[in-house]
Amino acid sequence: MGRLFTIVNASLIVFLGSSSGSKLKGPELSIKGAQHVIQAGQTLNLTCRGEMVHSWSLPEAPSKESKRLKIIKVACGRNGKQFCSSLTLSRAQANDTGYYSCKYASSSAVRKKTESTVYIFINDTGSPFVELHSDIPKIIHMTDGGEMIIPCRVTAPDVAVTLKKIPLETLIPDGKTIIWDSTKGFIIPKATYRFIGLMSCETTVDGHKYSTKYLTHRQTNTIFDVQLNTPNLIKLLKGDTLAVNCTVAAAWNTRVQMTWSYPGEANHRASITNRIGQRNTDANIFYSILVVDKVRDIDKGQYTCHVKSGPSVKSVNTTVHVYDKTFITLKHRRKSVLEAVAGRKSYRLSMKVKAFPSPEVVWLKDGLPAAEKCARYVVKDYSLIIRDVAEEDAGNYTITLSIRQWNLYKNLTVTLIVNVKPQIYEKAVSSFPDPNLYLLGSKQVLTCTDSLFTFCSNTEGPFILKSGSSRGNRIQSITQHMAMIEGKNKTASILAVAEAKSSGIYSCVASNKVGNVERNISFYVTDVPNGFHINLEKMPIEGENLILSCSVNKFLYKDIAWILPRTVNNQTKAKKHIIKEYSTTLILTIKNVSLEHSGTYACRARNIYSGEEVLQKKDVTIRAQEAPSLLRNLSDQIVNTSNSATLECQAQGIPEPQISWFKNHEEIQQEPGESCKHPFPSSLSSLISCLSTSQSLMYSS
Repeated sequence: MGRLFTIVNASLIVFLGSSSGSKLKGPELSIKGAQHVIQAGQTLNLTCRGEMVHSWSLPEAPSKESKRLKIIKVACGRNGKQFCSSLTLSRAQANDTGYYSCKYASSSAVRKKTESTVYIFINDTGSPFVELHSDIPKIIHMTDGGEMIIPCRVTAPDVAVTLKKIPLETLIPDGKTIIWDSTKGFIIPKATYRFIGLMSCETTVDGHKYSTKYLTHRQTNTIFDVQLNTPNLIKLLKGDTLAVNCTVAAAWNTRVQMTWSYPGEANHRASITNRIGQRNTDANIFYSILVVDKVRDIDKGQYTCHVKSGPSVKSVNTTVHVYDKTFITLKHRRKSVLEAVAGRKSYRLSMKVKAFPSPEVVWLKDGLPAAEKCARYVVKDYSLIIRDVAEEDAGNYTITLSIRQWNLYKNLTVTLIVNVKPQIYEKAVSSFPDPNLYLLGSKQVLTCTDSLFTFCSNTEGPFILKSGSSRGNRIQSITQHMAMIEGKNKTASILAVAEAKSSGIYSCVASNKVGNVERNISFYVTDVPNGFHINLEKMPIEGENLILSCSVNKFLYKDIAWILPRTVNNQTKAKKHIIKEYSTTLILTIKNVSLEHSGTYACRARNIYSGEEVLQKKDVTIRAQEAPSLLRNLSDQIVNTSNSATLECQAQGIPEPQISWFKNHEEIQQEPGESCKHPFPSSLSSLISCLSTSQSLMYSS
């Protein structure tokens, strides 16, 4: 409110008419009452009397006027045991208006009353307001729900003042939401957003209008963010300049105090500049820029930007290293030979690097820039990240570091081995889900790439095979050789089976430190060609028996059945199952067939593995009987003595005719299919005849 003045000069003055012998309850002023009015230009005289040393508290304006203000301390009362002082303010002015107080020192405040106060109005009709803010309004801070005072104090208690909110609203005091007090101004006990804006206190004296303006400001303490424009670690060379910018984003009505703590603070090594940004429409932006010229060892350490707004406090820091010279040190982080597994999502190659300033980084793979060689290679800081690791990523990787302006270069190589889970080539390319069938007694060759063979029969457990093994099937040999597959050298293992006779499963296993893979080869021995076969003993003639057999490999098929033509009636037919070691046969027999039995006969079986039904068909044509006939008649022949003659008898018929030869009506015995040869005597002539018969039919020539 005002300033405190302790009275130091002393003299003895006796005030006539004073009750110097009475005890005082507290300091007493010569002017009684709470308020007192004098005219501008007059002299204000105040005296204070008390039981102990006291001091004066005055408004700010007169406390600065040492020429117009005089305070004299005197001893008073009986025997001078009381303390008195007089205050004289000459040529009083309007802005001298305010509280004038006399009070004991705080260390002596042992009684109930320690202070006496009077409010002095300096009435000046030309200056009705104690403080006048006409051009630039005074800022009044407010908080929601808190008390706010518009301090348009007046120089006389009877001045009528109107409060307006510019541009048009008049705020009328009601004794509750707005209260007028000539010693304070307009009091708003619970301020709300209604009172935010430009306020004007107005009065009219002797026909002249006076006004003083105030801008209410609702202050907040919201700090959104504090950032430094530098990384967490700043590296500098001796003699470099350090510049750190601290940026604060805060709410619109927030004001902040920004300070720095740093190693050279005691020696004032840094210059600090604060400013506020003007371009951001979402927040207030504040800047504090710290600059240290020609850094030295004493400047290294932590630099912290402290931000405060009321109770809100935030800070951010960075660390500064100061080096004597530039350098590069480069070491392997682990080993010089590293291993990765193909299929890994990413793999990081990194080195131990210490350098200043930051060097240029280039990674090479087998002598060529890695990032240009493959899009899966990404350089990040001093590391090379390989994404989706593949077998072709194996090789020598070299990191090269360079600081060209200082002619510093370093490089280091690491070898990457990519371990690939083994893969059996034949398994990857195989398109045969069904088991393989191998003809009984045949020689077979099985091939697997990168593998070791084992065998598991139907009656025995698995066991590892070796060349010459006779368990299951006799193994003729197991050999290995290098094979070029898809442009890569692979080891092929070849197993030769000397004689296929035992069914089972051959397994080839490929393994390494990454894992193993297995290929199972179903080795089913069959005595049926292709595992499914229909056999017709002969094409029958009407009246004969039709015999069809359907054979399937029993490891591959089941549910064998015959499907007969529709023309086949319920004539006697028989089916017979024969189960062998490798196959199952279903024999169909139809006795005494007729021409109506001609047609397509089908054998149906179900594939054990796929569940599909498979058909094999056989077309059968029943041949009708035909009477035998000679295709050419015999003719007489004249033969010389001791010579030979050849007679040919050609016949046709169904069933196939039986041909007999007769000489002079006597049958000539012969073997079937052979020609009849008979020597002719020189003196005889003979009658030769040929007879063709078929069952009950015959023909002679």
